[in-house]
Amino acid sequence: MEASQIIGICRFAFLGRGDWIGMRGADAHDAPRLKEQAEWLFDPDRMARRLFTLERICLASVAAQTDPDFRFLVVTSARLPQVWRDRLSQLCAGLPQAELILSDSPDLAGVLRPILMRSARQTGRAALQFRLDDDDAVGPGFVADLRRIGTATAALPEHAISFPRGLSVMCYGDNPPSFWKTWRPFTGAALAVRLADPGQSIFAHNHFDLPRKMLAITEPGTAGHFVTRWDVADSARRGFPGIPWGYDPLLPEEFREALAADFPFLAGMDWSQLAGVTA
Repeated sequence: MEASQIIGICRFAFLGRGDWIGMRGADAHDAPRLKEQAEWLFDPDRMARRLFTLERICLASVAAQTDPDFRFLVVTSARLPQVWRDRLSQLCAGLPQAELILSDSPDLAGVLRPILMRSARQTGRAALQFRLDDDDAVGPGFVADLRRIGTATAALPEHAISFPRGLSVMCYGDNPPSFWKTWRPFTGAALAVRLADPGQSIFAHNHFDLPRKMLAITEPGTAGHFVTRWDVADSARRGFPGIPWGYDPLLPEEFREALAADFPFLAGMDWSQLAGVTA
């Protein structure tokens, strides 16, 4: 029996039902709902900003991994306008781990099941899956640490692994960016699972509920996640949120030092750019 594959999954402008707030609990084939969501998802300014963070934050962290032996699936809708599809294809082509999946299906679970089942058949065990939003990042040692923990827990049929320590930037409206250190066990970023059903995806479970459903492991020694909170995020559609639990403020110079130490591929980022990207 081979070791499990490590498979990361990023939903990029995926039009349909997953755990995304815009379609949570909805009928995946609800045409009026899909039309409404498509207008928002594919808005030119929104797409320009999400491609900016995908390239500069998410895929930058994929490229920075010290262990390159993993797959990274970028799942999008076949209805994505061609201009954005071309740019997305170009970004994914530059990374050996990235696999762009264009799907006509509005059901994310159905898109991912055959891919995950194929992986399980190849290795004889369910994949270790991690999720990563297109505006978030994982630390450069994330995959290596995940492989180390996954090897030690290989006999366990189902479990979740969280890297609760990280950093975050908030940038809402005309306010300047603010900087934070975070302690968020089982937040969505830097979270992985091995599931008893090898075809089930990580998005089948609310990430904060995982410790109540299965054996849960935290690795506090590594800064695992970097999270962007801004007004193009899904949560911002409900109004600008307050400060989440587990967030402690950092001065700009403190943040720069922490970023250089734990997420060096982001060290040159001008965070004020988040507010200014347009199509």
